Amino acid sequence: MLSITLSANAQTQTARTPRGATLQVQADFPAGPGPFPAVVLASGTGYHMALPVMEQSARRLNAAGIAVYRFNWAYFSPSDGKPGRPSEDLSLELEDMASVLALARADARVDKGRISVGGKSMGSVVAWRTFRADPTLRSGLFLTPICSRQAKDEAMPRGVAEANYPGLAEESRPMSFIAGDRDPLCAPAFLYRFAASNTGGMARVAVKGGDHGFETQAKATAKGAIAHARSIAAAAQSAADFVAEFSVD
Repeated sequence: MLSITLSANAQTQTARTPRGATLQVQADFPAGPGPFPAVVLASGTGYHMALPVMEQSARRLNAAGIAVYRFNWAYFSPSDGKPGRPSEDLSLELEDMASVLALARADARVDKGRISVGGKSMGSVVAWRTFRADPTLRSGLFLTPICSRQAKDEAMPRGVAEANYPGLAEESRPMSFIAGDRDPLCAPAFLYRFAASNTGGMARVAVKGGDHGFETQAKATAKGAIAHARSIAAAAQSAADFVAEFSVD
């Protein structure tokens, strides 16, 4: 089995937002002086930057020659020690991501013309808004996107992708949506149909095994743990392959 480790250039940093919040940031760099292409990668609602999907994605991206800035939302680690919730309109999270982007752009090891953004779950929604607002960003990576919902009293899921990722139809830059085949927040049929609405054909879809965390079965068993790790590795490798295709010379 291929063993991939983060380089020695892994650094814990902090970013300050305009409102004065402090963000915990992990900057993972490939070996060498750079400048490297980079991805700013946002966490999910309760899925912090050290959990498997985030960490494995950073490992695979580093192995492909790409720097990664992953971070925790300000509400996740507040100064009073009582984690909160995202802002209702995600405006504070947009400010958080913009602050980490500024941190990346200020680093001489980062190629300013080859920066992409990505995120998991709720982080993918924030990453999308950031991506659409900034035409200088190279590509968008959206892990476990939120494309459908099904309430307990509903017989079938309903699509929410257009509301969470508006403007996809006319977007001309590379985009990748990576989801699990049993994700209750993104049924594959809805995701494929949504991606097909991109008139330029720049929206890719990769469906791996598992649910919203790429779990395929009970992790309590050895078989389940192996399957979970394999599914996360497959998703992370797809993420790295996509970003590298459009960022690495």
